[in-house]
Amino acid sequence: MTGENDDPPMPSDEELTAFIDGELEEERRARLLDLIERDPAVAARVEHLSRASLPYGEAFQPLLDTAPAADLQRMLDGMTAPPVAANAVVPQTRRRLFGAIAASVAAGVLGDRLLVRLFGTGDGDELADDDGGPDREHHWHGVVAQYMGLYTRETLSGATPGHDAQSAQLAALNRPLNLSLTPEAVEVPGAEFRRAQILSYDDMPLAQITYLDPRSGPLALCILRRPGTVRGVEQEVRGGLSIAYWNGSDHAALLIGRLPPHDLTAKAEAVRGRLAI
Repeated sequence: MTGENDDPPMPSDEELTAFIDGELEEERRARLLDLIERDPAVAARVEHLSRASLPYGEAFQPLLDTAPAADLQRMLDGMTAPPVAANAVVPQTRRRLFGAIAASVAAGVLGDRLLVRLFGTGDGDELADDDGGPDREHHWHGVVAQYMGLYTRETLSGATPGHDAQSAQLAALNRPLNLSLTPEAVEVPGAEFRRAQILSYDDMPLAQITYLDPRSGPLALCILRRPGTVRGVEQEVRGGLSIAYWNGSDHAALLIGRLPPHDLTAKAEAVRGRLAI
């Protein structure tokens, strides 16, 4: 029998994401609001899930494109869907994306490795969020590691963009970052430039520049516009990914990939010297 003072169970991430996206009916929403007010752990989880604005759909698209459609459709045909009004608008939110991912995993598309990368192992995995801990300043490292854990060589396949195309992509980052990035400045030794895009973390501009290393696979240089204390390159490992990170007076930056920490740090030192941040 459950005692009167027992803590309520933590809602699933799917339910919390639906709450964030405004998709819960009024009764469930009111229940969650009450729980958020009473339980700091639930409030912290909601804050964590709503913080990052990373393009998960883009990251998953190559995987979903290769899903065995016939097998997946047979699975979906066996599910009972709730009734939808004829004039209802069905948003393509993170909750629906997570549902598609779960179905793909069940069909054997993504496999155990991706499941662990995305949701953690539940036994102290490095991807667990660190809200409230001593590493609060580096919380964004964990968000980047979760996102980069989804990347494969196929994600970044294709030809390397030409110099003009690289310059155009980097120009879109310069204004929000207040930097003057060039293809030469962001060159990572031994890796091929693939894509540059601007994201957001905690309402601060976050640039992600991706590369393909022939030896280790995907790499990413991430630059967060955030004031801080100047520090040299340091190392850490999150979710099996090596991270070499440093701070400038107005920016924080990191290089992340599956290289040995020593090799990644050497590449980060070379980039840091050219970026001057």
